Order: sequence, then C-alpha cells, then structure tokens
Amino acid sequence: MKIIEKTRLLAVNENQLLVIEKKNTVKKLTLAGGVKKRNESLEASLVRETLEEIGLCINSNTLMHVISKVKTKQATTTMKHHFVAVVKTSLFKVVETEKFKDVYWCYWEDALPFLDKEDKKAVKKYFKSKFKKK
Repeated sequence: MKIIEKTRLLAVNENQLLVIEKKNTVKKLTLAGGVKKRNESLEASLVRETLEEIGLCINSNTLMHVISKVKTKQATTTMKHHFVAVVKTSLFKVVETEKFKDVYWCYWEDALPFLDKEDKKAVKKYFKSKFKKK
C-alpha cells in the first residue's frame, strides 16, 4: 500500500488566516503546504513547502497540531496533517507563480467557502475553539 503524507499550515494572526489563491477561473483558496518527502518530519516538510510556495520562513518549534485526516482510496492512503503557527508578518509573496495567483490575509470566516473540505474543517476546528465564548 502506498502512503502519501501532506501538511497544511494555518498561519494565523488574531482572527485572520493566511490564504493562497490558486490560478483558476473560479476562486479557490488553499493553505501553504505539500507532500512530505521520505526522510522528512511533518514539521520540516511544512517549513520547506511554506518557504517554496510563499517565501515565508516559519519556525518548526512553534507549530501546533490541529487535526489529521486519513483517506484510503484503492491502494493509496493519504494523510493530511494541519498545523497552526501564529504569524505577525506580511513578508510573503507567491513564489510558485505557475500554481498560485496571490497570497494574503483574510478573515477566516470569509475564506471558508473557497477552501477544500479538509482545510475548511481544520480552520473551523481551530478558530471555533479559540474564540469560543467563555
């Protein structure tokens, strides 16, 4: 069985989320991240992918795991791991211009309709627990 592990970054600043807009005719947002290489930790993979995609350097020691999702289809198991990092900068830009149109901060609730199902679930889980009324 083939196993693919993917990582995604919820870069947050208060109630804002850093999103990447895909090149597409229909608006579609994603989070920084990608596929883990063989001898790489999940955190190292996320640091590398974030730097490659949007030029943002994050510290792996500040990452907090939010949720993982496992999906099996035929002979392939895909695991998607979401991590949070508090980011207080706007020093980022699209590096992979062939894939992405823009990268920017937006309110997390505004991003939800444009994220895929797993990203949406992770974002909701993080922000709803963070801003839960006490």
